[in-house]
Amino acid sequence: MKVAVLLTVYNRKEKTVRCLKSLYGVTGTEGISYDVFITDDNSLDTTEEDVNRLFPNDNLYLLKGNGNLFWNGGMINSWKAALQKGGYDGYLWLNNDTELFPDLWNELKEADRYSRSQFGQGGIYVGSTCDKEKSKLTYGGFNFVSKLSLLDEFVIPDGTFRNCQCAHGNIVYVSMDVVDKQGILCDKYLHGGGDHDYTYRAFRRGFPLFILRDYAGICENDHDVFADQGKFFNMNLKDRIDYLNSPMGYNLKNTLLFQQRCFPYRYPFVWIAGYMKALFPKTGSRFYRYLRR
Repeated sequence: MKVAVLLTVYNRKEKTVRCLKSLYGVTGTEGISYDVFITDDNSLDTTEEDVNRLFPNDNLYLLKGNGNLFWNGGMINSWKAALQKGGYDGYLWLNNDTELFPDLWNELKEADRYSRSQFGQGGIYVGSTCDKEKSKLTYGGFNFVSKLSLLDEFVIPDGTFRNCQCAHGNIVYVSMDVVDKQGILCDKYLHGGGDHDYTYRAFRRGFPLFILRDYAGICENDHDVFADQGKFFNMNLKDRIDYLNSPMGYNLKNTLLFQQRCFPYRYPFVWIAGYMKALFPKTGSRFYRYLRR
């Protein structure tokens, strides 16, 4: 397997360095060759200097962003560069706040053999992540248990390849079989949402989509929803509307785009719920929390 590893980074140089060290420490490289494509979206710290100094590898390509790419745009930038180089069997999405476990390549090789033997084609293989104590699943594959609220539940690794409907993009391998028919991430997304869109649409198209047999790495879920909510409640109306639409806030635009492309019947309800949240933050938040997934 020849793999292009795709990352996008903005600041967080310490996390980027840890992530890359873990990547280059993955064993089981027999039958695997890989290149690394990193988009540095105009970081204000010394990310570029540190990466060039610590990883002077021939297989690492450091690309420059304009500071406005965010996650989705940065990943597209890396993916397009990999496609231009060509010759890859698949593409591995990797978040720079993730530290990989050493057996990742072996797991991906086994997943690809399983996919081709069971489904006759390559698919999307999702690496689940856990917290540092290895006691809690943080990101990975999940299923929607309600098509109204889009309430979801994680698919927990249990030693087998388990199907899922959608996935977070922290550690995700996308076979060229999928790319040939579906292309890459949708460029209408700005920050989040593109990973859910891509994996769910692949699931609907009938591509194999399943989690790896065991956890693939560590990634802390350090987004404090309740801290955001408290900050939101104390804003004036204009700032609440700005935060509602900000790519680093509640990102309503991306949420609505996901509804439009994947669950169009939910679109008007999510739109109403979003602006109810801005106008009546405490009451509207309950309705929005129920509908926004």
